[in-house]
Amino acid sequence: MEVLEKKRIYIVEDEFDLAENIRDILTHSNYEVIGIESDGKIAIKQIIEKKPDMVLIDIKLAGSLSGIEVCSQVKQNLDTLTIFITAHSDQEVLEKIGDVDYDSFILKPFTKETLKSNIYLNLLKKENIINKNSYINVRDKGLIVPLQESEILMLKADGLYTKIFTKDKQYMVRDIMKDVSQKLSSDCFLRIHKSYIINVNHVTAYNSKEVNIDKYVAPIRRGFFRELAKKLVMHMN
Repeated sequence: MEVLEKKRIYIVEDEFDLAENIRDILTHSNYEVIGIESDGKIAIKQIIEKKPDMVLIDIKLAGSLSGIEVCSQVKQNLDTLTIFITAHSDQEVLEKIGDVDYDSFILKPFTKETLKSNIYLNLLKKENIINKNSYINVRDKGLIVPLQESEILMLKADGLYTKIFTKDKQYMVRDIMKDVSQKLSSDCFLRIHKSYIINVNHVTAYNSKEVNIDKYVAPIRRGFFRELAKKLVMHMN
């Protein structure tokens, strides 16, 4: 899955030249750098106010707070990714890092590729978790059922209604399939026919005419076969 939206990153670093270099790399990689700060106390205040998607933190900082303390304060207030960037890898520092909640660690000196891949993979991992835990509400016999997107096998258009298939049950939703599909946040759903949208994570077999999704079979329209094959490769890697 691709990280689709432009992510906002805050840099806590007391080496000005390095911070500017990181900013340039991230900007050219389509990230938005929303702040750079060397003082931990100031950084914490700005991070909580700006709510970035990720914070890059040097362990040794100007001021009274260390990067480890900054990370701890950020994690207590926000569900934000934090990555330590430091030249220090001695046992004492590693033990201190182990006492806080953080997401990754980059050791200086590092290459542009190391920085970019570490940031991308951590953002991707979090987005996959979010999508995995996403759900839509459906009505069933007068009750609202929060249905995990990961449980949905496929959607089938039925006039002004949409039938949602899971392994254990089928739900009839009083909305056209286009409107239902727009409520789904994950990119694992793919239209393969004017009347069918499938969850590619549940495909068990397919050819140019039909797709097996668990115990169900859905027709595939000409022109969608290559797109399905491409999607399946992406989700297997």
